[in-house]
Amino acid sequence: MLKPFFIWQNKELKKINPEEVICLSTEGNYTRIYLADKTFYLVRSSLSRTLKKLPPEIFIKIHRSFIVAVHHISTIHKDHLVVRNVALPIAKRYYRSVLAKLNIIE
Repeated sequence: MLKPFFIWQNKELKKINPEEVICLSTEGNYTRIYLADKTFYLVRSSLSRTLKKLPPEIFIKIHRSFIVAVHHISTIHKDHLVVRNVALPIAKRYYRSVLAKLNIIE
């Protein structure tokens, strides 16, 4: 089990287990954190700053607006990947680094 992280919600710290996080997206200066139970949280932090606080073996930046958890990826295509039946874009500049972080058996 990975070390949990905490986010500020309603003036208190809420514990989040990294295994529950599906993906993250950016909304200006805020990051939206989507969980497996279909809830989400909005935190005042940039996507890049948030990524630095997350376990690098699980989370991959796939686009300037998206980070995904490897555990929740179902398929990967050249220009997008599918997480929980939702297609998310993979930017060309991140494609090779996405593949490098995956455990691929050829």
